Amino acid sequence: MKSIELTSEGLHITEGVSGVYFYHLSEVGTNALSLCGARTMNTQIPVASWDVRGHLNEKWCVKCATQGAEALRSAGVEIAAN
Repeated sequence: MKSIELTSEGLHITEGVSGVYFYHLSEVGTNALSLCGARTMNTQIPVASWDVRGHLNEKWCVKCATQGAEALRSAGVEIAAN
């Protein structure tokens, strides 16, 4: 069975504690605080899935994406121009 890469360049996806299906990036080793300073909790979403929208209408933190842009690129995520 192939392992799913949950981290990239020392970052992983976490979920905000105050909103449903709102995701952030956090440094590996913490689930409690995102790059943008939001309080977060653990999730098992691989970094390569950043910005994917499904039937749950997921939301993704723009501040975290900006701060973690290099890690997202290395995970194969295309960063939209702002």
